[in-house]
Amino acid sequence: MKRGSTMLGVMALALMTGSGLAATKARPPQAELFTNLLQCRSITADADRLACFDRQVGAMETASQRDEVVVLDKGELNKTRKTLFGFSFPKLPFLGGGDDDGAAKEEEGVSHIQATIASLRSLGYGKWQIGLEDGAQWMTTEAVTGRDPKVGQSIEIKRAAMGSFMGKVEGGRAIRMKRVS
Repeated sequence: MKRGSTMLGVMALALMTGSGLAATKARPPQAELFTNLLQCRSITADADRLACFDRQVGAMETASQRDEVVVLDKGELNKTRKTLFGFSFPKLPFLGGGDDDGAAKEEEGVSHIQATIASLRSLGYGKWQIGLEDGAQWMTTEAVTGRDPKVGQSIEIKRAAMGSFMGKVEGGRAIRMKRVS
């Protein structure tokens, strides 16, 4: 899947799936293409049912080729969650949010990432911009004391209180961070 179409894929996933994810109080509506495909099962005549399936699968294939619909499995969904870790989005049911039971959803969502530092830029006063190997950019919001981070070191970034994040470079103490890109 193209990087630029990640959000398109995530949005399409909201319309196309839901069965493999935890049930939410208000499920998002399913895409018309998907419901039309499911309705083919109710046709009793074999030839008509097969014709319906062929027609609807063709419509889904065309929509997929136009990047109007993207179907992700749970593994791809988890990868998408990790690439979006640290960004603020509205509570979206297909990304593990959207209901009042945040504790239950935390298990499905991403609560931390482990990564390798790919680039560093000093921002002065002990603060750093840290680039990860997946391209994500994070910034420390407080001074790093002790040893400065180095390219190639591992870093663990965890969710903290009130929407904040704490990062810990190997051998260092946890410091507040925010995702910048």
